Amino acid sequence: MNTEQLRYFVSVARYRNFTETAREFYVTQPAVTHQISALEREVGARLFLRTTRNVSLTRAGELFLEDAKRILDQEERALGRLRQLEASGCWELRIGYLNSPSRHFLPRLIAAYREAYPQVRVELIRRDATGIQAGIDAAAYDVSFSVLSDLKGMNGYACRKLGADFYCLVCPREHPCLDNAVIDYAKLATEPFACLSHTGGAYMYKQFLQICRGLGFTPASVTEYPALEDVIFAVECGQAIAILPFRIREYMHTTGLAFVPLEGHGQTIELGVAWREPSDNPAVEWFMAMVNRWLLEHPELF
Repeated sequence: MNTEQLRYFVSVARYRNFTETAREFYVTQPAVTHQISALEREVGARLFLRTTRNVSLTRAGELFLEDAKRILDQEERALGRLRQLEASGCWELRIGYLNSPSRHFLPRLIAAYREAYPQVRVELIRRDATGIQAGIDAAAYDVSFSVLSDLKGMNGYACRKLGADFYCLVCPREHPCLDNAVIDYAKLATEPFACLSHTGGAYMYKQFLQICRGLGFTPASVTEYPALEDVIFAVECGQAIAILPFRIREYMHTTGLAFVPLEGHGQTIELGVAWREPSDNPAVEWFMAMVNRWLLEHPELF
């Protein structure tokens, strides 16, 4: 199926006449008939009822006409937008991001990019991990920042590792588990835990359970929250303790909480970036060039 076939189909549906469509497109009538027949074979249904005197749409043709018009309208809008961008020299970059792992570097990176490329309109789209994957599947982003394991193998996108973080125990500074110089992990089993939901943050939820097992205990009580901000809030309120990436403390500004590194579980969380490849949007190439340069010049940020 191609747009030429769709244009012929919509035209025949409008004129109810193959000859008029041939005149509109400056082709022969057999050429129109050939394209319509090929379209019918591809969709697996007759689209027109033809007699020697008139042409009419079948029920399948009536339904398909709505979709064909929508496809052609979308194509025309996309082409018009592209022509406008080419003429103005302006481009758009859509960035999907997982807030918490990228919060410590992404604002500085975006600000530097906007300063270097003022002709690019940057759209920032915050989602949870599941939302980032869904957005990539739908080709909604030009660039995405998320957990590296969630970015690998996404069709039409390349990815690379940016950095890694280790996990820590997050609890109020006066929590009893900090009374001793060394935390007794076995006693944590009876503590209420807060963590990211297994639907919105499946990878971190899985790692949370693996860390607990690695430390030799199974939490008796776990409450799931949709965002890390909610997890931190629950800890601040004294409702729970949590196991979270250490760098969260750099932007949460929670003076009443302790972030205690955990030893002996072997888990880290890797952050990655994915980008469209191939892409005809130069804004993607410019952005990834800056990311790669920053990785060399400012590795500590990641």
